[in-house]
Amino acid sequence: MTILPTDAAVLEPSTVRSTSRALVFAENEGLEGVDSDSDCLEIRTVTSTAAALDGLDDVDCLVWDLAVLEGSVPAFFERVRTQHATLPVVMIDRERSPSVLEAAADDRWADVIGSDDGDIDGERLRFRISLLVERRRLTGLADRALVGIELAADPIAIVDPDGQFEFANRSFVALFETGSDDLVGQPWQTVFGTETVDRLEATAIPTAIDGWRWRGTCHCRQPTGETFSASVRLDGLEDGSLVFVVDPQ
Repeated sequence: MTILPTDAAVLEPSTVRSTSRALVFAENEGLEGVDSDSDCLEIRTVTSTAAALDGLDDVDCLVWDLAVLEGSVPAFFERVRTQHATLPVVMIDRERSPSVLEAAADDRWADVIGSDDGDIDGERLRFRISLLVERRRLTGLADRALVGIELAADPIAIVDPDGQFEFANRSFVALFETGSDDLVGQPWQTVFGTETVDRLEATAIPTAIDGWRWRGTCHCRQPTGETFSASVRLDGLEDGSLVFVVDPQ
């Protein structure tokens, strides 16, 4: 991220890509069209329950044709989840069974693809695989980033789109001499002086929402009424949330 002389910065999304590995549990040589050459997807096919369960450790997604399983669908799915609670699973259900659709709806890492004529669109399936795998990757990245923010020396807080504190790391809580439970759910305005609030609402927040970073000196306020000056950096996120970084002077 580049800081511009006007105290703003262009927010550039990451373009990092990687090859995903999918285990296809299906009959014979797998699903036609799914194993087409792709730089972003590697396919390995198994035809037995034992092989499917044994092959889950080094793949990013399980593609499961329900027609190949002779036993209980819920039982096998439970065994998969026992081994890998967050492994993306794409189920091929040509009959669109309500019980299967319900199971997938209750599991954030599962998806179901049906077909009116019995054939599965390989491109559509590959898209579903990549969607689940990328969602899992971003979730893991977000979890690790949140841990890093929590332990960071800089006082950092995240404000949700409604303008309330959603997260504050240890340094932020210590700086304002308050508890995390007392701060989360409160309006962000509670930690700034009146003039600073007006300034942030008029200039800083619109700048951040437009995709730029704002930086300026602000008057901060502790719950006791004590005030202090700090350099504040403000970034906007795509969902309308705001990130405050406070550096006391």
